[in-house]
Amino acid sequence: MPLDREEKSKLRDMVSLANKSNVDDAIAAVEAARATLPEDDKDYARLTGWLEDLSHVAGGKVIGRTGDPGSQPDGMA
Repeated sequence: MPLDREEKSKLRDMVSLANKSNVDDAIAAVEAARATLPEDDKDYARLTGWLEDLSHVAGGKVIGRTGDPGSQPDGMA
């Protein structure tokens, strides 16, 4: 069963606002939600993508509007 709208919105906000100081909490929340879903669920795939984005944030990269995980803040290249 897919995630309900409210839960998905809450997680999306956490992912969108994730930074180095709170990325671990965001990863834990997304992993917990994903664990409740079957692998063939569309939300499972969506959350997997969010986890990939969060792994880039945890590594110090900045996800821009294009979702380019290669971009970094000035001076960090």
